[in-house]
Amino acid sequence: MAKIFKFPSIPKSEKFMDNVSPNHIAEYLALQNPEAPPRVLSAMALAMIYSTHLSMVCEEENYCIKDLFDEDINLAIYDEKKIH
Repeated sequence: MAKIFKFPSIPKSEKFMDNVSPNHIAEYLALQNPEAPPRVLSAMALAMIYSTHLSMVCEEENYCIKDLFDEDINLAIYDEKKIH
């Protein structure tokens, strides 16, 4: 008799982090902002990635992201249509 194993599914947020490339995002940002220094573009790419990851994890855990901060803060809220 065969034994069936159930493997836990990988959350979208982890798949996102495994597949996202900060260098590709920085290259795209460089096309949009050619005058910006490379370090700024790299930092901006990382900020966008981690902001999106935070938003996705909060969504998966059914936790309101705004509860993490005492004041209003502008974060890129995860929207599946905007992630490329």
